[in-house]
Amino acid sequence: MIFKKIGRAICWAVEGCGALLAAAGVVYLYVSGLAWLQSGIWPSYDLQSLWDAVQSQWPQIEWMGVQKKIDFAPAVILKLPVWLAFLIVGGSVYILGLLGNLVLDVSMYTTKTSE
Repeated sequence: MIFKKIGRAICWAVEGCGALLAAAGVVYLYVSGLAWLQSGIWPSYDLQSLWDAVQSQWPQIEWMGVQKKIDFAPAVILKLPVWLAFLIVGGSVYILGLLGNLVLDVSMYTTKTSE
């Protein structure tokens, strides 16, 4: 019983983090919209810009087939706007926490009948 309560607390924290991350995406979209209204130019800030800002590099592998697959993923994923990526990841984390809470709630309130 105590483990289920601890699990519910962890799922609640995961749900809260997902909601905050999704809210950050909405706030960034709002701020970008305000900047667009003021200047007339949409501020394009994609994941590639964020990735370059933290100065990270993709791994280099000797196998050319694997290296092509590794290079293809950033070409597609890193073109997403930051607000959309935050919204997708935050929403997914929120749903994961919500489903964890639902599973633990159902298992906490069901009683086993012994026959």
